[in-house]
Amino acid sequence: MNSAQRLGHCFSMQVSLKIIMGCLAIIHVTGCRTAVKAPERHRPNFLILIADDQRWDQLSCADHPLIPELKTPNMDRLAEHGVYFRNAFVTTPICAVSRASIMTGRYVSTHGMNHFRTSLTPDVLSKTYPAILHDNGYRTGVLGKWGMGTDSTEKVFDVFNAWATQGQYFHDTGHGKIHNAEWLATEARGFLASCSPDKPFCLTVCYKSPHHPYQPDERDKDLFDDVQIPKRKTDTPEAYQAIRSDWMEKSLNRWCYFDERKDEATKDTFEKNFLRCVKSLDRSVGKIVQTLEDLDLDENTVVIYLSDNGYLWGEHGLGGKWLLYDESIRVPIIIHAPGMPDTRRGKRLDNLALNIDIAPTILELAGIPIPPDMDGQSLYPHVNGQNEPPRADFFMEHVGVIDVETPIPDSRGVRSETWKYIRYVNMSPEVEALYHLKDDPDESHNLADDVNYRDIKRQLRDRYETYLRTLQTRARGRTQFMN
Repeated sequence: MNSAQRLGHCFSMQVSLKIIMGCLAIIHVTGCRTAVKAPERHRPNFLILIADDQRWDQLSCADHPLIPELKTPNMDRLAEHGVYFRNAFVTTPICAVSRASIMTGRYVSTHGMNHFRTSLTPDVLSKTYPAILHDNGYRTGVLGKWGMGTDSTEKVFDVFNAWATQGQYFHDTGHGKIHNAEWLATEARGFLASCSPDKPFCLTVCYKSPHHPYQPDERDKDLFDDVQIPKRKTDTPEAYQAIRSDWMEKSLNRWCYFDERKDEATKDTFEKNFLRCVKSLDRSVGKIVQTLEDLDLDENTVVIYLSDNGYLWGEHGLGGKWLLYDESIRVPIIIHAPGMPDTRRGKRLDNLALNIDIAPTILELAGIPIPPDMDGQSLYPHVNGQNEPPRADFFMEHVGVIDVETPIPDSRGVRSETWKYIRYVNMSPEVEALYHLKDDPDESHNLADDVNYRDIKRQLRDRYETYLRTLQTRARGRTQFMN
């Protein structure tokens, strides 16, 4: 038995068990769930901070920061005093849809919001974490890039100072123009200062940084001037040739690659302004957390930091997001919760965590039952050190989200800690990709046509079909309910 066959044999047994456990988990989310009782204390406040396009390695506390010169002391401080999920991902890598998944705890297949400026349906909106908290006596607010249609949001938020569009990097104020990250820190302070000690709050802050067009705060415009940022390992003609096809050549990802990297000067400007925006973002995070401390709110406020998706920095000869490579779907998730055991502070956890886990985590921490409509799982047991089994894998999907002249290849897939299976579905015949992430973390060697991994591909296909059938069934149920 060769090494590939031995690996396949071992994986076959592991995946078979994981498929059984995973199928039970899928069945579980369709049934009734209740939250594990949170510790007895005053109901916690919540502060959720959502970055835009920041990938997992663009903070200095990451295991392998993108460049050592990038310093994010305020994000690092949250990780130092909270729990840092270093294997965190989004289920759909595009900002508007991912933000809908964060709010709802659902895959896009079941929340149905798949286009900018499209509103969540009243039923779906009523089961978001802000709506449920509002119904349970919380003062709710959202600031910044909401990214979705705003229908009925007045029923959910006491303060809605947000917008459905991309918004601008600079805001006109009585004191002149200020950067979006600074504006959000100021608006957050106003919201927090107006809260009553008798009423818990939930404030969601939605950043534009570091999204296109990458306009940093004036204070950060000269950062990294003397830094030479190296090309990514798979930003090579050979890496692109390994995935090249007519549909990838015409894709928005390939267009973004040339738009951002047509020459060395363009690449340098794009990358440095991107990281300067991260620095502006970090300063804002520090100011908002300092406001909590200034107002004596920090001891009873859960702080959650994450990004709505990652971004391809030339890997595989591509730019943008949308595809299911790790550079596009992997993000930071940091949770700091009051009452955490000291032994949990500063922990770095390897288990898979998702954007759809944020909503059920918030509800469990608030002591509120988790609706059966939510697809995600609460991360609170992992934050608190309880012996909760980690998830085996998760579903990924980016299908029919936006219609542009340079189309994005529609894709779905399944990712575990060890394997990734992708299927490009808007072409005939459909195209498959299979990557062994432990041996090939850069996703450079597609094993889909390798006969040595035939059994593994079959098992992951089965897992894919199970997820797809379950989510489509639930989506049909939602549509029937609406009608």
